[in-house]
Amino acid sequence: MKIPLTLNNKKTVFTAETTDTLLSVLRRLNLYSVKCGCEKGICGNCMILLDGEPVPSCTIPAGIIRDRKIMTLEYFKTDPCYQDIVQGFNQAGIHMCGYCNAGKILTTYSILKKYYRPSLEEIHSAIKDLDCCCTDYATLTNGILYAVAAKHTREGKKQNGKK
Repeated sequence: MKIPLTLNNKKTVFTAETTDTLLSVLRRLNLYSVKCGCEKGICGNCMILLDGEPVPSCTIPAGIIRDRKIMTLEYFKTDPCYQDIVQGFNQAGIHMCGYCNAGKILTTYSILKKYYRPSLEEIHSAIKDLDCCCTDYATLTNGILYAVAAKHTREGKKQNGKK
């Protein structure tokens, strides 16, 4: 079947079988930031942004993404928030192994988007199922908090509704 969509900010049409997952289609398109992990939608290694929200691509049937917007980590690297996240992760001493990057980075992005000042409980809730093979959850939490600070610095501090 032919499926029109926007992939990494470009309108495209790709061909997929009804049994294909989005993960398998993206891998065939040489988008290797999506990794095959648990294949149950839990670990986060195949994370993408679907209409701006992080989702595991291994659980998404290719047939239901018609006319949707998909962003992989390859393209997300052009977003200013990506640099905030990398800066925060570097400050926390997080090593980016490459295998679980999409899950860590795109989950952090969703936290930055959703909360101005996320609580520890909100962060822990968002990262609880990630399979971060290269860092522990306390260090990842610190990296997210540093990323929040980097984003605030980049955007300018708001005081009384003014920059």
